[in-house]
Order: sequence, then C-alpha cells, then structure tokens
Amino acid sequence: MNRDEETLVRSLLARAADDLPAGGVPAQSLLVAGERVVRRQRRSAVAAVAAVAAVVLLGSAAVLGGPGGFATPADEGGRSPERVAPSRAVATPSRSTAAQGGPVTTRGRAPTVAPTRFDPTRRSFQLGWVPPGAIHQATRTDATILSAEANVPDPLEPGGPVEPGSMMAVAGSVTVRMGARGVDVFSPQLGSGLTGQVPSKEAPGRPVASVDGHPAYLHGDRQQALLSWQYAPGGWISVTVRSMARPEEVARQIAAGLTWQEERVTVPFRPVDVPPRATLAGMELRTWEGRWLNATAYYRMPGGTGDQASPQDLSIGVSNGMWGRDGSELGRSRLRVDGRVATAMDGPKGLGAYRVAQVPGCRDCVVDVGSESSAGLKALGGRAAALRLAAAIRLVADPTDPTNWRPL
Repeated sequence: MNRDEETLVRSLLARAADDLPAGGVPAQSLLVAGERVVRRQRRSAVAAVAAVAAVVLLGSAAVLGGPGGFATPADEGGRSPERVAPSRAVATPSRSTAAQGGPVTTRGRAPTVAPTRFDPTRRSFQLGWVPPGAIHQATRTDATILSAEANVPDPLEPGGPVEPGSMMAVAGSVTVRMGARGVDVFSPQLGSGLTGQVPSKEAPGRPVASVDGHPAYLHGDRQQALLSWQYAPGGWISVTVRSMARPEEVARQIAAGLTWQEERVTVPFRPVDVPPRATLAGMELRTWEGRWLNATAYYRMPGGTGDQASPQDLSIGVSNGMWGRDGSELGRSRLRVDGRVATAMDGPKGLGAYRVAQVPGCRDCVVDVGSESSAGLKALGGRAAALRLAAAIRLVADPTDPTNWRPL
C-alpha cells in the first residue's frame, strides 16, 4: 500500500466512525454512511482506535465499498462518465497546444539526468493547462517522487455546494508523477495494495507518439489513461487521467503544458521547533481556486518507518478553511489549548492527529500535528506535547501573499 492509499484508508476509517449513528447501527445506515465516506476522497492523517474498532466490528467491506474497493474511478471519489456534469467535470482539451495523438513537447528545459534522490525542499516542474473546473490542486515532494495533481471537485451531497473540506468528493482528476532514477511511478497510479495489484515497473501499455522526443506509452480505457515516458535514463514520468472524456487527449494536453522550472518550496507558517534529529521527508501544498488551502511538512525520525510507501513519521501543517463545515469533530470538541478549540485523536501503533484551531491572525486556520509511527509520537512527546506544539505555531505576515512565505 502506498502512502497516499494508507492515509486515505485512515481517513475513511476515522470518518466512518464519525458518521455512524450512536447507539446501535442498522445495516442500511452503515451502508449509506460507508458509501458517503468512500465518495469523500481526501488524504488526511487521521486515525482513531474507535474508528478502527467500529469498522472491524461492523463490517469493513461495507465501508470500503466491498471486495475490490478503490478499483474504479467511481470508488475513488469520482463519477462514471455518464453521470458527470459535462459543464464542469468533463475536460474538453483545446487543440491549440498539442495536436491530437501527435508528438508532444514540454515547456522549458527538461532534465537530461535522473537523480538518485530528489531534494524534498525543491520542485522541478509546474502544471500548465488543467481541465476545466480543476480548482483543487496539490503539489508534493519527497526523496523519490515529485507530483502535481488537479481535481474537479464534486458536491459531498447531491445538490449541495462544491467546497473544500476535510473530505472532498472528486468527479475527475489528473496526476503527474516524476520518479527519481529506478523508482516505480506506475504502481501508485494503476494498482492498489488493497487489491494486491502490483503492475510491472516497465512502462505499461502500447507505444504512442513521443514526448520530448522520447518513446511514450499509453495504458488505460475510456475512463482512465496513463501516459508515460522516460525523461532521462532510468527516470520515468506518468500522467494519469481519471473520469474524464477523451482521457488520452487530456493526458497529452497536460504533458504539453508541463513547465520545467526549479523552485524552492515555501510555507505560510513561521519556523517550527521540530523534534531533535527530525529530517525533512517531504512537503504537500494544496490550493483551492488559486488560494492556499493547506501546507504540510513531513519528517522522518531515526528508527522510524523508513518505508518508501510511508516515509514520514510525523507531520506539521496549517490548513486555511479546510476544517470548516466538514470539520465536525472541531465543532463538537470541548478540548481547549490556551483557550483555543482543539482535538486529539489517538490511533494504534503511534498514529495520531492533534489539531488546534483559531490560529492568531486567521480565524478559520487550523494547525495540524500528526504522528505516523511510534517513533513519531515519541519524538513529539505524546498527546499533550503535540497539542502544545500545535498551539505554538504561527503564520507568516500576510499568508495570503506567497511572496511572504518562508523556505523549509
């Protein structure tokens, strides 16, 4: 199971328990709650012992969508093409940038050498063209894979508003993944550790027109397409398109819009007193309609996970409005830290999420400190210390202006 999938499952388990009615759970209620949870695809480091127990005792198959869960675009938070609103969720590529099915050239100077490891404090490329309605975007860095993602969000409830939240339904998405030398970028896109699918590390699919003069390959069907090529010897890029019309065209349009631009990663919060010996493992930044939604830094501890699929032991980040209407646990919480609303969720094997709201200077902002392993929780000093750390974090001056952000 890769890091994103593992985090998603934790989020689903936690939200499942949160959604289930108190005092007895009718089978139909469980099924409805499970379906609602699965559609709210959102990666969030949340785990709780009660959530795990509830899912195990009440039937994990119902919550996870039954055997083979997460195998289809609909299960992954999207809708099948016939149910997607054409005005918002279906991408119609412009042919002014890339000829249909023809060779593609990215923008800027593409790298000619694949590094053995990436510097997690730097990004190498940016998305250019994105599908219509893809107002939720994310970039991630770590030592092995750099990625960028653009999602077309969907209402959490039929007829409801489209808005960011701790859970978010997705009607369609595109994801670009760039691997360091020898890194498999295909398994996280095509397979799932939950279903036991482990695609080959070789480029999947049939040969198609080149990208940047390199042989390219296409795998997929009408609902999903994965376009891939070697940007340098031993280094691969994949572009995955899910739940969109003409996915091959969308993939080539995304590739044509990629811009190679080395830049330093920055965050909207001031320096944090991270635990001693913690080393930066990666960074995630999410935006909504161009404004920052949340920024999170991931750290590894000596003796921690050391697992490529889950390389972090702890995380520190700030969210801007993401825990609003859907952050129900904050609204109900009676826990206070320095007079501010807070929540603490403890899970097995050191998993935990510790949040403090009402960040000075940003009423809707929430600091989120997470432990991903026993080593991470020990480094944080336990629940009380994690909450104190969260309460001490402050934003930079005018965090709405990215030029004021600071580098990690």
